[in-house]
Amino acid sequence: MSFAGCGNESGDRPDLGLVKGTVTFEGAPLAKASITFMPDSGRPASATTDAAGQYELIYIRNTPGCKVGHNKVLITSVKEGDNEMETEGDDPTAEAGVAKEKLPPKYNTETELEANVKEGENTFDFDLKK
Repeated sequence: MSFAGCGNESGDRPDLGLVKGTVTFEGAPLAKASITFMPDSGRPASATTDAAGQYELIYIRNTPGCKVGHNKVLITSVKEGDNEMETEGDDPTAEAGVAKEKLPPKYNTETELEANVKEGENTFDFDLKK
């Protein structure tokens, strides 16, 4: 594994904490969800959950982690090209290829989720409900 850098390995990068966890929705793992930690100031960190609902945040490129301190957390189930509603046939009014967000706004556009990231390893699990 190669770690090519721009010469500023720690110069302008804030303190980071490693962040991982699991996202479930109504008790089941939430696969392919986008999770973003947004610090009060600075660059957000994000990840996509795997089939088991697990994630590990990436700060930038190949750098794992998240800015230390208070973060708002946004979780969305919609990924570009996701057409789950179309294949399920649940919503006859849905346009072909356009997915609907299945999570309530309190987890994304009007998030109530927060996390206080510390240096070192952090685990934040989110059990989301309708």
